[in-house]
Amino acid sequence: MIKLIATDIDGTLVKDGSLLIDPEYMSVIDRLIDKGIIFVVCSGRQFSSEFKLFAPIKHKLLYITDGGTVVRTPKEILKTYPMDEDIWKGMCRMVRDELPACDYFAATPDFCFAEDGGSPIFHLLRDSYGFEMREVDDITRLDRNDIIKFTVFHPDKCEELCTPVFIPAWNKKAHLAAAGKEWVDCNAKGVSKWTALSYLIDRFDLLPDEVCCFGDNLNDIEMLQNAGISYAVSNARQEVIAAAKHTCAPYWENGVLSVLKSFQK
Repeated sequence: MIKLIATDIDGTLVKDGSLLIDPEYMSVIDRLIDKGIIFVVCSGRQFSSEFKLFAPIKHKLLYITDGGTVVRTPKEILKTYPMDEDIWKGMCRMVRDELPACDYFAATPDFCFAEDGGSPIFHLLRDSYGFEMREVDDITRLDRNDIIKFTVFHPDKCEELCTPVFIPAWNKKAHLAAAGKEWVDCNAKGVSKWTALSYLIDRFDLLPDEVCCFGDNLNDIEMLQNAGISYAVSNARQEVIAAAKHTCAPYWENGVLSVLKSFQK
């Protein structure tokens, strides 16, 4: 019996960067919650963005944000997994020095830092994804112990550009995963969406077999592999489809919604 459902957003429920979602999701999820199922939004997005997307039922959900680095209720943070300062600052310097075509940002549980308020990444995150943004002159001069994610950005080929140097330099020191063609997300070592889900599984005294997950990209693989029931949308990468137990229709055909409806019976 499924007692907890967790779903990715971008590429799984909606087009990447969209704040528009089929309103039927809200009514179906609401009914599942009334049946006693815990519903968790689990994405690389910031909390404010997830909160806006699910506005009609936002106070009934749990939230895993920033690629698994923050777990929270609508009112409080339950758990964070911060990065070591030397790691995220070193990543920042490498992007500047060796990946001049790429941009980057650093995330805290409540907002993100970027260095140019007029840059494409700043406007994309703020205006399309609905992130809370802060402009700073130099991210490496920040004195903070709450950076939970560092992300590299390129509009077309971020993973391709990061593969020769950046990924080999950091993949043993942090958890790196592509999150769409534009992003390579970097978390503390060993921290993924499944890490955050495991925290909730323990908190609610559940078993992995009582969990259902949905996803589409590399940062979803761990949770798709470990959940008792898992679905990759058919527009997912092949590695992701191989990791999931099942496949459903693509996001533009509301594949996840169809599966959720089946759980109402």
